[in-house]
Order: sequence, then structure tokens, then C-alpha cells
Amino acid sequence: MEIADLSKERSTIIIAIVTLITIGLSLIVSTGQTLRQQEEARLQHLQLTARSVLQSVDISLRTGILTQNGQVAGLPSTAKFFRELQKSGEVMFVGLLDEKGGQILSSLEGGEANTILFPQQAIPTMVQSGTWSGIAKFGKHRVYVYAKHSKGLEEPSLEPDAPPRNTFLVVGLDMTKHFAIYKGFKQNALFQAAYILIAAIFTWALAMALLKRRELAGKALQLERFQARLLDNLPDGLLIVSPDNVIRAANPAAHTIFNAKGSGLAGLSVSSLPEDLANCLKNLPDESNANWEQVTVQGTHMEILSVPLKEHKEAGSRLVLVRDRTRFRELEKSLQDAEKMAALGTVAAGMAHEIRNPLSALRGFAQYFAKKFKGSEPDETYAQTMITEADRLNRVITDLLYLSRPRAVQKEEVDLIELAEGISNLLRFDLEAKGVQLEVSLESSYVQADADLLKQTLINLMLNSLDALDATDGEQKQIHIASAYGEDGVWIFVRDNGPGMEKQQIDQAFEPFFTTKSKGTGLGLALVHKTMMEHEGKALIESNAGRGCTIALFFPDEEDEEQYVI
Repeated sequence: MEIADLSKERSTIIIAIVTLITIGLSLIVSTGQTLRQQEEARLQHLQLTARSVLQSVDISLRTGILTQNGQVAGLPSTAKFFRELQKSGEVMFVGLLDEKGGQILSSLEGGEANTILFPQQAIPTMVQSGTWSGIAKFGKHRVYVYAKHSKGLEEPSLEPDAPPRNTFLVVGLDMTKHFAIYKGFKQNALFQAAYILIAAIFTWALAMALLKRRELAGKALQLERFQARLLDNLPDGLLIVSPDNVIRAANPAAHTIFNAKGSGLAGLSVSSLPEDLANCLKNLPDESNANWEQVTVQGTHMEILSVPLKEHKEAGSRLVLVRDRTRFRELEKSLQDAEKMAALGTVAAGMAHEIRNPLSALRGFAQYFAKKFKGSEPDETYAQTMITEADRLNRVITDLLYLSRPRAVQKEEVDLIELAEGISNLLRFDLEAKGVQLEVSLESSYVQADADLLKQTLINLMLNSLDALDATDGEQKQIHIASAYGEDGVWIFVRDNGPGMEKQQIDQAFEPFFTTKSKGTGLGLALVHKTMMEHEGKALIESNAGRGCTIALFFPDEEDEEQYVI
């Protein structure tokens, strides 16, 4: 299973967070600086306006328009002039103050002047430096005040020898309009900063969502690849079948089990499959608790399970699982055969001891009577029959012992041409007596096998074919021995054109004591099957009633066997 590397996503997230924090801090600092600069510009504008007003008043007073002999003259006229300035709109008040902050002359009437409250350090700073500017309270309002020492307008002292007292021109400007402009600018700046910050947060959130989606998409792709690999390497076949019985998808195992060729299974109708398999797939129950169905198609044993596929886009689709149980069936059969052989071994061991001893005595007496009654019929014939049957019974016991006991297989390279000639010479008289023609065609001249066991196996098969052909009339009788190269070994075939075998007979042919002959023991093919098992090969029967029979023996190569053991 592949594991996605998320380090890139983590570093990207960290960069996005740092960027967002930087943008936020930059906006805060930038907005603060802008507001501070705007405040300074506002105060500079107020100061410039106040200085211009005071400069005009000071010039007017010192040029004699409102003064006489250097002293303030006509206080009512001057107060009237101050009130006219006050009516201009931005000027809240204009006045003359002494060095203690007392009022000399003011544009305010009545007790309104008493409502002007200067900051604590305003008067000392005014006296010390000659000027002061700042914000003071005027009733419920805040006004910008600018005060300036006015030379030549000193107030005479009450004491005869004391110097005149300093006077200060003071003007107060209305800050309402400036506050409104500053407030609007501040709100606009804050709104812009908030807008940019919200946009940055939204962009960050969108980027985070995209990264999360990318991560989920990566995980989904990873899971999809894992599932695809899992399904591709699943040993069981998997099909998705639509409601109209069309195969929508199939994994490689299904192609192998169904032996699909060409474009594969996807898109094929279930009806195009072998009839038994198609009927099974069509009639499978699609319940969640359905059981496995057993079906055999062309020698392949399968288990099939169908479950509803509710998540599929086509309603009513089914998920079909197919298991190839052929190998398990063969193992089960091998286990059953081994159990039978074990039971047979126990019987054979007892028979060999309990029957052979008295059988030897009986055969000895039969030989004695055969000599004694030689030339005397039918006594001699009876005695010879007893000897023949005793020998046949002894062979049965010998075959049983071969079946029940493991034999050491000595594999070597066997020359099939030489072996076939030897068997032909050995059975020549039987072949001629029954009118059977033997044909030999060997593609492979050599095979890895135990020479004695292979020879005995072929003789057993030849004898079976001769017995089968003995019951055939009106046709040229033939036995054909052939060999061919297989994928991992060599095949040897023994064919005849006799009456053949029924399917039920084929299924039981390798079982001990099963025979269709009146005088057969039923151990010949059982011995053949055991010999092939000892060679780690296999024996197959291909036959149809009335069309002859073929016994196929597969001998694996020695190298492949060693690889299998490793």
C-alpha cells in the first residue's frame, strides 16, 4: 500500500498561516500610521488657520486700527471686531488674556468666557515660550486654541513704577468639521483595513479548503489505487452484473477462471457464457445472506456468490464472487484416496499374512494333484484350475500391497522409443491374437520417470485397452501410444477405439476394486493413479461412450519439481 507524502501540504499550510499573520500585522501598522499622519495634518491645518487669524488681528491692533498710542483703545470697538470674527463660522472665540490667564477682552458675552478651560500647563507654557497651542474645553465642545504674545499691546500696571503686564492674543477654532472629516477618514481607513483583512482571511480559508480537498483527493486516489491493486490481485473472480444480465466489470481472476479471450468479459452478456454457468448466474439469489452455489463447467469446479450492489449507479446491479475450487476438489479427492489407501493398507497387511500362508499350502497341494492325476481327465484340469486361481489371488494380494505401501520412486531419463518397443514385443502375441494394431508416435522421446513403474503402468493400460477392444466387432481395432511436450513436462497418451466409458464410470475409474469386467480385480487403474501421484503428476481420462478412450499421463520435469520443493 502506498503512503502519500504530506510534508509539502504541511509546509504550505505553515506558509499560509505566516502570510496571514504578516498581512494582519501590516494592516494594523499601516492603518495606525495613516491615522496618526492624518491627525498630525489636521492639527497642523488648525494651527495654520489659528496663526493666520491671530496674525491678522495682531497686525490690525499694531497698525493703529484698534489701538491708540500703543495701548488698546476703544474696547467696545475691539470687542465688536472680535465678535465679527467669531461670526465667521470656524472661530469660536477671540480674546486678550493677561499673563495670569485673566480676561482683558473677549468676543464672548456674559459668563460664557468662564466656560473655557485650559489645560493645566497651558498658561505657564504661554508665558514662558510666548506661544501655546492645543485643545481646550469650551462648554460641551472641544476647541483648538492658539495663543501668542502680542508685543506693543502690554496692559499698564496698577502700580506707578511697575512695568506693563504681557498680553496674549488667543483664538479658539471650531473642531466639529475637522472631527467629522477625521472621523469619516478614520472610518474609511478602518473599513478598508477590515475589508482587506477579511479578503485575506477568506483567501486563506479558501486556500486551506483547497489544500484539504487536495489532501482528501490524494487519499481518495491512494485508496482507489489500493482497491484496484487489491481487486486485480484477488484470487477470487469478481463480476459486476447489471439488472439485464450484462457484465459491467471483471477482475483478472475472473478472466482466468472463465478462460476469457479477446476483449475480455466486460460488456458481454451472461448468456454468452457456457450454458451451465450462464443459468447459474441468472438464477442466483441476490440476497445479503445468500449462500455459495456450486457449479461445474468444463471440468472446473466453481463456487459462486451473488450479493446486491446498492451503491452502484444502476439499481438492481449485483456483485458476483467466483471461486475456482478445482484444486481444492483435487486435494479433497487426494485426501479421500489417501484415507482409502490407508484403510486398504491395513486390510492388505492382514490379508498378506492371513491368506498367503494357507494359499501357499493350497497351491502346493494343487500342484501335487496335478502331477498325480496327469493324463487323467477331468482331474488334471481341476488341479490346473486350482493353481491358476491361486496365482490370480496371489497377484491381487500383491497389487493390494503395492497400493497400500509407499514406494521409493527412482526417477531417471527414460527412452520412450525403447520402452514402447519392449512393451510391443512383450504383448505381441496378445495383440496378434485379438487382431489389434499398435501405433506409436512420440513427439518427446524422453521423460523423467521411474522406468519400472512407467513400464508397469503402460502395460496395465495396454491390457485394459485389449480387454475393451475384445468386446468390439466389425471395426479395425487400434491402440495408439503417443507423447507430447507439455507446459512443464511430458504427456503420454494411450488411446483405443473401443466402446469407451460413461461419465459415471470415468468418475469411479481410479477407485480400488471398481471394474466393469467380469474377471477384473478393479486394481489396474488404481495402481496407475497411485503411480502418477508418486511422480507428482496426474492421470486423466477422456472418453465418450462408443467413441473410444484416452488415458493421459503427465510427468512433470525434474527441474520444476525441485523449484516446487524449494
